[in-house]
Amino acid sequence: MRFLHTSDWHLGKLLRNRRRDDEFHAVLSEVLEIARVERVDCLLVAGDVFDSVAPPPEAERLAFDFFRELVGHGIKAVVIAGNHDHPRRLAAFGRILELVDVHVRAEPLPPAQGGIVEVISRDGTERALVAALPWVHERQVRSWERLTSGAPEEHFQEYAERIAGMLEDLARAFRQDTVNIALAHLFVDGAKVGGEASGERPLHLSQVYAIRQERLPRNAHYIALGHLHRHQRVQGLHTAVYPGSLLQLDFGEAGQEKCVYLFEATAERGLLGPPEVVRLNRIRQLRNVGRQDAPVPLAAIPGLAEDPSLRDAYLRVFVQVDGPRPGLAEQVRTHLPGAVEIVPIYPQREQGPRPPQPHRTPEEHFIEYHRQTYGTPPSPELLQLFNRLYEEVAHASP
Repeated sequence: MRFLHTSDWHLGKLLRNRRRDDEFHAVLSEVLEIARVERVDCLLVAGDVFDSVAPPPEAERLAFDFFRELVGHGIKAVVIAGNHDHPRRLAAFGRILELVDVHVRAEPLPPAQGGIVEVISRDGTERALVAALPWVHERQVRSWERLTSGAPEEHFQEYAERIAGMLEDLARAFRQDTVNIALAHLFVDGAKVGGEASGERPLHLSQVYAIRQERLPRNAHYIALGHLHRHQRVQGLHTAVYPGSLLQLDFGEAGQEKCVYLFEATAERGLLGPPEVVRLNRIRQLRNVGRQDAPVPLAAIPGLAEDPSLRDAYLRVFVQVDGPRPGLAEQVRTHLPGAVEIVPIYPQREQGPRPPQPHRTPEEHFIEYHRQTYGTPPSPELLQLFNRLYEEVAHASP
């Protein structure tokens, strides 16, 4: 059987208040084309289909149009909820999607009550068992009193042990005559987050509700994970995979390659070779121009307009300026139309304690605030405006 593994679509997510429906449509069309060309038997979606518990109708239409086309090509699917999805809402949709072999599991269920999904290959010669574990909220595994008692690290470990136990219970249903797959939306200890822009860093039990690698089911031929947006295989266990998000969703993901994973397995031989990374090409890049500690001088911005890597990308631009500059965003976008976020970086403020000045006037407080924040005193016009507004507030009727 051939499978395609994807996760963390986050349909409906905005980028600095910009809708990205066209981009989501393009990348979902690419995923659909990969599934069709590769003659995939089943698509695995490891959670966070939507970005919010109340997605806009445009996001829901993107999802249902996709599944409609998927079913039209004779491809089955197993979909689980992530922490961004509304479980009851997704479960309601699942009642209809089940009729066309799109199996939705929005809340954790024991094996006998739907936690195990059976999928048959196109030719009917192979069967797969998918142990589906959607995101589990803390309230589903313990009471609030237990959550708030004890040391924080104990909370993380107790939650992680409960989740690992749920996964093990599901994996006990695996058989020797089936392809066995675990599909889960969770953290694994030691997995990495961050990208080229933000720097990679490992997750640890003391930071998040992460389960230990050794608690992942070893009798699974493949462990399809969701929750982290950077694609990766779990270190030391090449069959456990995060495909990452479909798009670069924010500037913390700038520079990340986006992909889906393709793999093939049989009940007799297990996984037939390592999972294949299939890169997604129909995405608009997010780029950082400059850094917080190395901003671009304002005078250098016009010269960046000819950089081909910036031409079709969304940009976050760190600009070095000597103080507040009205119209800065428009000035930058004249040369870099893709700039959706402009971050002004002001001269380094002096550090260290300042002598107390107990009898300062409001005007003096404002001048000092402006100097400390922007590196320069306010302009006469701004100071005049401050004094006028202060007088209006100070003498306003109660």
